[in-house]
Amino acid sequence: MRTKELIIKSEELIQWLDKHIDGIEISSEERTRLAAGCLDTALEHHQAILLLVSRSLFGSAFALVRLLFEAYIRGIWLHRCASDSELELFKAEKLDKKFGTFIQEIERIEGFEECVLSNAKLKSWSAMNSYTHTGFMQIVRRNTASAIEPNYTEGEILEALNFANAIGLLSALEISHLAGSEELANSILEQAKGIGPNSKP
Repeated sequence: MRTKELIIKSEELIQWLDKHIDGIEISSEERTRLAAGCLDTALEHHQAILLLVSRSLFGSAFALVRLLFEAYIRGIWLHRCASDSELELFKAEKLDKKFGTFIQEIERIEGFEECVLSNAKLKSWSAMNSYTHTGFMQIVRRNTASAIEPNYTEGEILEALNFANAIGLLSALEISHLAGSEELANSILEQAKGIGPNSKP
C-alpha cells in the first residue's frame, strides 16, 4: 500500500471513529473520566499524526507516535489497574511508576496476556524516544545529499501511520468498554479488519 492510499484509508477510519464515538455516554465516576481523558487524547494524537503526514510534516508526526502510545497505555491502566490511592497520586502529579510497569500490570489482565503491548514497546521504544526527543533517528532523517530537509522513507511513513491507526482503534475499543457497549466494541473489531497490519513505527 502506498502512502496516498493509506492516508485515504486512515481518513476514512478517523471519520468512522468520530461518527461512532461522538456522543457516547460513559459513567461520571472519576476513574472512568480520567481514563476517558487519556483515550480521547490518544484519538486526537491519532488525528494529528494523519494531518501532519498528509502535509508532509513527517518529523512532527513521528514525534507524536510515542505520545499516542503513552496516552493509550495510561488510559487502560487508569481504567483497569490503578488503585484508589494511585488515582489520587496521579491527580496530584506524584505517581512514581515507570511506563514499562504500566504495561506489565495491564498484561496481567485477561485479554492482554499475549504481550502485544510489551512487544511493541520492546521493538519501538528506542525509536519513539529518539523521534520525540529529537535524537539521532530524527536528526538523520533531516538530511539529504544536498540539503537539510525531511528525508523519511515511504516504508517508515507507512509504519508510523499503520501503528497510529492500530492504537487509534485500540483506544476507541477501550472507550467502548468504558461505555459498556459490546455492540460498539464488535463494530470496532470489524472495522479493524480492513485497516492493515499493526506495524511498528
